[in-house]
Amino acid sequence: MMFEDIKAHATAWRGILSILLLLFLVVIYLGGGAGGVQVMEFQKDGVATWWSVAEYKEKLDRNRMMDSVTLCGRFKLFFLHSRGTFFQLRDQPLDLHAQLKGELWLDRVRPVISHRWNFQPLENKLRTYRWYHICFTYNHTNHKYHTYINGELVYEMTYNVGRPIYGDYARLGQNEALMQSYSGALSQVNVWDYPLTQDVVKDIAECKSDPQGNYISWEAGWTLSNVTEYQVSLPHFCNNTEDKIYFWFPARPVDFAFYICEALGTHLPLPTTMEEIKFWFDLSAKTWPDSTYCRGDFWTPLTDIEEEGSWVTHYDNAPAPMPAWKDGEPNGIFYENCAKIEHNGVADYDCPTNFKCSVCEFQELQIFSFLGTCEVELRNINFIAYQEELGHLIFKGYGEYHIRKEGDEWLWVNVVKNTTIARLDPDAPMGMPMGRRVWHLEAKVCDQMEGQRTLALTPCQDNSYTCDDATCIPLENRCDLKYDCLDHSDEADCELITKPNNYKMDLPPRPSSKHESSSLPVALEIIIDSTAIETTKMNMKTTYEVRMKWFDNRLTFLNLKTNDSLNKVTHSSMISLWTPVVGFINTESHQHTIVDLETSLHLQQLVPSKQRDGGAPGEVVLYPGEDNQLVLSRKYNTLFVCDFDLMLYPFDSQYCDMHLRMLSASSNYLEFNAVETTAVYIGSKMLLEYHLSQPTLHYDNSGEFSEARVRIPLTRRSGYAILNIYTPSLILLVISYVSLFFRPHIFEVRVMTTLTALLVMATLFTQVSSSLPKTSYFKMVDVWLLFCIVISFMVIIFHAIIDNSLGDSIPGVVSDLPALTKVTPLSQSPSGPRSPKALRSYEKITTTTAGLITLARYTTLILFVLFNIIYWSYIFG
Repeated sequence: MMFEDIKAHATAWRGILSILLLLFLVVIYLGGGAGGVQVMEFQKDGVATWWSVAEYKEKLDRNRMMDSVTLCGRFKLFFLHSRGTFFQLRDQPLDLHAQLKGELWLDRVRPVISHRWNFQPLENKLRTYRWYHICFTYNHTNHKYHTYINGELVYEMTYNVGRPIYGDYARLGQNEALMQSYSGALSQVNVWDYPLTQDVVKDIAECKSDPQGNYISWEAGWTLSNVTEYQVSLPHFCNNTEDKIYFWFPARPVDFAFYICEALGTHLPLPTTMEEIKFWFDLSAKTWPDSTYCRGDFWTPLTDIEEEGSWVTHYDNAPAPMPAWKDGEPNGIFYENCAKIEHNGVADYDCPTNFKCSVCEFQELQIFSFLGTCEVELRNINFIAYQEELGHLIFKGYGEYHIRKEGDEWLWVNVVKNTTIARLDPDAPMGMPMGRRVWHLEAKVCDQMEGQRTLALTPCQDNSYTCDDATCIPLENRCDLKYDCLDHSDEADCELITKPNNYKMDLPPRPSSKHESSSLPVALEIIIDSTAIETTKMNMKTTYEVRMKWFDNRLTFLNLKTNDSLNKVTHSSMISLWTPVVGFINTESHQHTIVDLETSLHLQQLVPSKQRDGGAPGEVVLYPGEDNQLVLSRKYNTLFVCDFDLMLYPFDSQYCDMHLRMLSASSNYLEFNAVETTAVYIGSKMLLEYHLSQPTLHYDNSGEFSEARVRIPLTRRSGYAILNIYTPSLILLVISYVSLFFRPHIFEVRVMTTLTALLVMATLFTQVSSSLPKTSYFKMVDVWLLFCIVISFMVIIFHAIIDNSLGDSIPGVVSDLPALTKVTPLSQSPSGPRSPKALRSYEKITTTTAGLITLARYTTLILFVLFNIIYWSYIFG
């Protein structure tokens, strides 16, 4: 019996020891014993102080030089000052220049290695109250520098430090400047004198290993001052939950449900399967265990108010995916235009008269921006939304600010100084601060001490625009001439230009330091649509567009689009700005550019910008006028006077100039941009009289006023002249010449033929001369026609000489022949006496006459050939 008791006691003691051993192991695992990892907390209340610091206990040898280095550590931010310096290695405690330092911003980090530093932007902003692991490595053999966040490479570069790292004093937390001190938790801060590989860094970040630094070791111990400490298990750092986050709100109308989730940057749930229905009911039962009020019946984002039976999601009016409808639903009742989640499916429901609960689902806690406060630091603008109690929101800033509800009021408070900055207007839509709202100031904001101020609390991220109801649209969609916000607020306040108070529209802007010249360059673009030439009046009627581009460093542009057509300035703003005036010198009335209702002014985004207007209650991106230009354009229809040289008409090529002069100021202040000043013709190049070539532009900035000439080359289309002048005159000339081959005895026929041709050519000459401008010089067409006339006249002279020679070739002919002589046909009087005319008709001519005829023929032909050689050589030679 005693043996059995002893055995029973031994068994009991073994059980007790096993339980104690198990508890011991659990305690070690949970960090409750020596096996835990030390955590230090600095400035948990967010109040910057000089004395929150941890100094490294081990003595460091300043003669131990590090050519390569790795700095790793875990951090969890509570608040952010201007920047948080979490680690420093100095040559001596009072050395102002750290040998090795790690600094944290909201959206970037900065390592300092041997007094050299560089900012490294982060793709995602850091969040408060979340553990991160960070590592900086530098390899002196290849000058490669890497930054890792949570084991992932986020930045790399080639960076030659050029000198070793050393020091004899290391500390955590405090920096000399209060606004650079660290507010947060730290753990596992180690330094190695060699670069860790990415695999090793990843194992440390994922809590798979905890190696200690060979230069500075976390476990070597630290002397704490105003720092709290505790221990946790190693896995604790890697327990950042990936579970979704849910914000619950008690029963309210559907309009509130639609608003609250959208204003928080998400949507109401829409279950499409019965498994999802069950999930939401189980979750509601777990969330509201003591109440049946919200254990079921939540609003969904569905509505068919626009068209009965056509269910869409309210936030985008897009056809909704097929929900898990309850049997018999939707039942088609016309006033049931919303839908709720019930325990056995989705049912349509009457909207305005019923209250239901709401739940908003998030992948992670949302970051909000508070716009319009004139704060320049992101830590004072960015907040994270929390739900510490069911149905109650609080927005905690990275800096000293919170936005929270106290009683029935929403307050913007400074939790460090315990002061209220502003109170939300009690008539704010939905009684919530999200969106563009009116606040009543109780402290100075943007140089405004009291009164009302519009501010915007928004979940919208970069490149987004916040509608008044806190919903988000792409920033490019703001002021794009169509409504994108459901409340239409995106097309309000679309002014593009702000001017300083001392702006003077009668003074031209001065060039910025980026321009080499002391004169402001104005780019001129001439786009010619059509041209009509009147040769007789020597002018050119031109339809064209004038574009002038310049920079005005006095102006600031707002929210410019990449599509220039959406950056159109209103007429009222345009007429209040300085614009250049260019005169058209070679016009009859000396016209110039004007600004009227037909003039348009666009802004051209040349340099992207991330500069925000901190005083604007919304996403207002600022674009400096010295980097982005104004483009003024207008169409004109102008008659330019041309100076044609018609000597080679109709085989001439002409130039007609558009003579432009800057009239706004002398060339000491304004000049045409030599690089961007251009002219182009886009109309038909085949005109009635000319073929037009691309214009050229010449500028001259050396005179008192800058000038430019658009020279339009014109090549005459000579087909008309050839067809209507040269061809007829040539035919007439041939006819005159052919008359030399008529029988010499028919003088009247030869003379009349040539004389007729001469008269026609004289008439043609008169017509051509009247259709051309009167000039003091001969035109080539005049020379041609005069030659044709002279040749015809010369042929008539030849006919007279030949006819005169015929009288000497018949013996016994007297000069006073009878007036009338009866001519008998040869067939009737073969042997009768013949009159002198009869003898001329049938007797052979003498050698003298034949010689004269030959002379006339060859002389005319030779003159014609020689003239054409000289004539055409002069024209085309």
